[in-house]
Amino acid sequence: MIVKMKRLTLLCLTDDRDGALEQLRALGVVHVTDRRPPAGDELDALRARLAGEQRALDALPEPKDGAAAGTVADAGAVVAEVLVALDRRAQLDERVTELRRELARYDAFGDFELESVRELQRAGVEALLCVAPPAERPAAPDGTVLTELGHDGKARLFVLTALGGWRDGTPDLGIHYDVVPWPERPLAAVREELAASEVAQRDGDARLAALAAARGGVAELASHSAAELRLAEVRAGMDEAGEVSVLSGYVPVGEQDAVRTAAAAHGWGLLFDDPQPGEDVPIQLHQSRWVRPISTVFDFLHIYPGYWEADAGWVILPFFSLFFAMIVGDAGYAALLLVLTAVLQWRVKKVPAHVFHMMYIVGFATLVWGVLSGSYFGIPTLPRFAEQLQVAWLADRENLIDLCFLIGAVHLSFAHVWNAVSFSREHLWTKVIAQGGWLLVVWSMFFIARSAVLGRGAPGFLLLMLLAGVVLVAAFMKTPSEFKSSWIDHAMLPLTLVGNFVDILSYIRLFAVGYASVAVLAAFNDMAASIGFDSVLTAIAASILLLFANALNIVLAGLGVLVHAVRLNTLEFSTHKGLAWQGHILYTPFAGPRERA
Repeated sequence: MIVKMKRLTLLCLTDDRDGALEQLRALGVVHVTDRRPPAGDELDALRARLAGEQRALDALPEPKDGAAAGTVADAGAVVAEVLVALDRRAQLDERVTELRRELARYDAFGDFELESVRELQRAGVEALLCVAPPAERPAAPDGTVLTELGHDGKARLFVLTALGGWRDGTPDLGIHYDVVPWPERPLAAVREELAASEVAQRDGDARLAALAAARGGVAELASHSAAELRLAEVRAGMDEAGEVSVLSGYVPVGEQDAVRTAAAAHGWGLLFDDPQPGEDVPIQLHQSRWVRPISTVFDFLHIYPGYWEADAGWVILPFFSLFFAMIVGDAGYAALLLVLTAVLQWRVKKVPAHVFHMMYIVGFATLVWGVLSGSYFGIPTLPRFAEQLQVAWLADRENLIDLCFLIGAVHLSFAHVWNAVSFSREHLWTKVIAQGGWLLVVWSMFFIARSAVLGRGAPGFLLLMLLAGVVLVAAFMKTPSEFKSSWIDHAMLPLTLVGNFVDILSYIRLFAVGYASVAVLAAFNDMAASIGFDSVLTAIAASILLLFANALNIVLAGLGVLVHAVRLNTLEFSTHKGLAWQGHILYTPFAGPRERA
């Protein structure tokens, strides 16, 4: 559920402002909002310092033993050294790139002595390094010598020499060509500088590796700096009225007493009131342990319901898991996912447990679906025990499409039943009736879809059910007081009804994507079988092909989940529920730095 919030206005003496902020930070329950844009030289300096510390933290590798060693006392000097090393590394990288580009420019011409070229120039002999298209053949004019150095398929290289040079610019060779200027210094000197710069790069990397032991201290320093910056931003965002400073924010309903107790102890003035509809209130989701795994999807996609919306996680979790299973659709892939999840949970301790729980849920759902549909890495011939577990009904394409339409109708029905329950709690009985009409429309569209796509007969009461649903929706979707401002919804009702039909059809994507995955594997299995496993070479080739096919299929299945399983929940279902996912501000309480354990 979405935690209810109270809007907070806090007044304190300006002279006691810093102490009040420290107390509020210690409480760690107030989501502070700025009453004015925080700005100033102090903030700029703190932001620059934090940016430097974060840059140093990102550059330091993790200690090999995994320990977060180092102290805050030493971290400042480490940050300064790392920043100097990073600036030096940037300069070296740029110089190495320039030197390699300079050498690459002359590599094709072979090795030459620059001093010899200069001696020829002093003797009156001019020489030009030239590059022409490989298919062109230059013709040397009188008084010149053209020495071809060869071509590499991309360009023809040659040297043009003449006594006394050229008075009228570069000579006409009958083709287009470019003149490459002679280097300003011997190439040997360039190579020496390049080698020295590369050594300096390695030395810098080695020094950063040696400083990895201090990474923990740098992380803690950055955490303290971030907290100090936040404190300064909150201070700068407060209003001042004479000797009184004013702070605004939001507090979860269950935390009001803690703020009241602190206010009584420190002499603050407090005002709690309810947020107004449409107000940008921070979102805090409080989900049960059974629903919380779906927050993995929300966090990954950075989508959250708005404060004035509903938390649909309890509906999305089972349906997303089912959609995942139908799209991936292979018991072999499910087994790999479950094993990978177990290994990651054992090795990676920093990831929240609910992330692994979500992986287990979709993994088991996919395993069950794969077993029931008889899909194991696309293997066409299954052992007898696997065939006995397979449900023959699911092997029929039309049955699967019909099942997809049924799932869609049930999914969308959840949205309208939920809406009806919500309106009944508010005693909006006309809208409850309208939701009943929408239920009739949804199931009418289900029968129409299966009849249009599969040619299956529709019940005799279909037309009456559809007509009744449309009449109920049109008559009760808006209250009389809302009709004047929302009449456009009635004008758009025909398009909305068509949209309902399209929404039911959209669930066919579950069949289409899953079937495509099976077809891809079947095609690659046939290709591998045609290669054969009769010899070592053919067995290796066929095995590589199968590995590639399954890797490709896993990637495509993952994309299918991201596109289709997410869409059916966040678009089709959410449209019927009236959920716009407007939660762009997450509840972030004003708190102190996170101490290292």
